[in-house]
Amino acid sequence: MATRFALFDAADQSFGAFVCRQWAGAGHALGLPRDGLRRTETILHDLLADWFATPVGRECRIPSYVAADGFPAEMSVNWSGERPELRILFDAGFRAPRPTASAAAVSRALAHLPGVCLDRYLSVEDVFLDDDGHEPAPLWHAMAWRPGEDPVFKAYFGLYRWDHRRREAVTGQVMERLGMDPAWRNAIRSHVSAPGDRELEFFALDLSRTPTARAKVYYRHHAADLDTVNAFASTARGHDPLHAATVYRALAGPDRKDAGEAALTCLAFRSGADRAVEATTYLRMPGLCADEREAVRRVETVLREEGVPTGPYRALVDALAPAALESFTGLQELVSYRTGRRRGDVTTYLRFSVYPGPCADSQALPRAGAAALPDR
Repeated sequence: MATRFALFDAADQSFGAFVCRQWAGAGHALGLPRDGLRRTETILHDLLADWFATPVGRECRIPSYVAADGFPAEMSVNWSGERPELRILFDAGFRAPRPTASAAAVSRALAHLPGVCLDRYLSVEDVFLDDDGHEPAPLWHAMAWRPGEDPVFKAYFGLYRWDHRRREAVTGQVMERLGMDPAWRNAIRSHVSAPGDRELEFFALDLSRTPTARAKVYYRHHAADLDTVNAFASTARGHDPLHAATVYRALAGPDRKDAGEAALTCLAFRSGADRAVEATTYLRMPGLCADEREAVRRVETVLREEGVPTGPYRALVDALAPAALESFTGLQELVSYRTGRRRGDVTTYLRFSVYPGPCADSQALPRAGAAALPDR
């Protein structure tokens, strides 16, 4: 039986050294420029200062909610475009005495980097983080780097600790401040009529001033089938349900109609649009595949159909796999697909389980699975 936990032996390493080693290993496997890798590693080192030197250890003593075992970071690779884009999501404040303040300080530390703009972030930060009788929303960050471009950054606010009424109210307030209220109200009307049971879990912002900068909302589906997930994604203008259905079936397997455990949907909004402009669907591969080898076969099938060379993908998996592919699962925790922007918009999300099982303290909260989440 394929194992899902304690895949990597990092007990004697520090969190930061292990994360940077995985980042460099992925970059070298993908053939990314060495100077860019060194520059992004330096940025990571600075941003992870609060826990960079802390030993990983053999037990999860202070859990983060990024991954089921409590590890505070995940990586992902987007396969569209001429060169793959390497990304990392991290919980910068999870070991700090005041996690919210520490994470907010990371946001401000990004301000000096090329292309970063905090204007939109600062206009809504208080709604998520101020002490108004509610627990502040956890704040995560992400960095994405495609060779030939400056790294780009995102901020993610976790809504999962609040009741559902507050999640919706806060999101509506933030979208109004951002001038995206008409699109959000249209989205809410569409969601009411869309089938299935789902909950709002994250709100994210591109930390950029470009016209294409987005606000994003992430939903977790409960016991959804592939048709339901596809129908919900169709509330976004750029979604192609026919093409998406083919990709979903290839990832889930030919004999399954369900979307597996806790599938996710991200709806992206832009200024001036009257509805969500894009939808990204995330399927959780360990519940859909017997082992990592089967996950690799399915992802390769999708990449070939999308016209993406599979050589770099296999090089990445072979470089990061901790053992024979048939002996484990969960390196590729999620695979996402988005239609409407460019062909081959597939992203593989990589988890590095270092602890022997789910972190007990984290089970009181829903698994965020983020994310997963770095979606460009």
